[in-house]
Formats: sequence, C-alpha cells, structure tokens
Amino acid sequence: MTERFPDLEIYLLKPDIKAVGEWLISLFSDLEALVHSESRCHWRAGTMDIFLNDKAEKNFASLWFRSNNTAWNNDLELGRAAFAALGCEVRCSDSSWQEGEEESPDEGWVKINRNGEKPCHW
Repeated sequence: MTERFPDLEIYLLKPDIKAVGEWLISLFSDLEALVHSESRCHWRAGTMDIFLNDKAEKNFASLWFRSNNTAWNNDLELGRAAFAALGCEVRCSDSSWQEGEEESPDEGWVKINRNGEKPCHW
C-alpha cells in the first residue's frame, strides 16, 4: 500500500513559471492566483495552498502543495507527473519524513529527467 503524504514538495530545475501555472490550471478548475512575482507564486485550489519559490536551491524551484488534496499520494508520484507535463528535471523525496527524524541510509532523493529515474544525493 502506498503511504499518502500530508503535503507534497518537489524541486524543478529552471522551470518555466508560466508553464507551471498553466499546468496547475489544467489540474484544478478552481485555481486562484493570489501572488505572482518573478520568483514567487501562491495559488489556492479549494482549501489547498500551492507555493512556487523560484529561488529555493541553486537553479531549482520548490513547488509545495501545503496540504495534499491532489490525486498523488506522495512526492514521487507528483514528480513523475510534473516531469511528464513540464519536461524539466525534477528532484523529489522517495519516502516520507517527519521533523526531527534522523535520516536513514536507505531514504533519499530521486532525480527524474529525460534519462529516466535515478537515486541522487543532495
């Protein structure tokens, strides 16, 4: 059984901000743009807040669904969908975690790009 994450977050390599917004509009008919700037966006779909921070980590933007009212159970499912829709490299967690929890050697990150999916260390 796949664990359902309470929130979702993935990292996108140099995403086209406009394309991200268009993708979200195609997924959520009630999407409302609350903040839109060069580096930050905030949308709301129903009761779910979605944030894009274009300057999260070097050339990566963070796409965070504050609560998981989506079709995806976890970050990896979201990452696969984002790569399919946007075509930019995605990095995401391959397992859940909790604040204060020590990192396990078999938990990590996955890189999704045109070469497929591969474990990666950040």
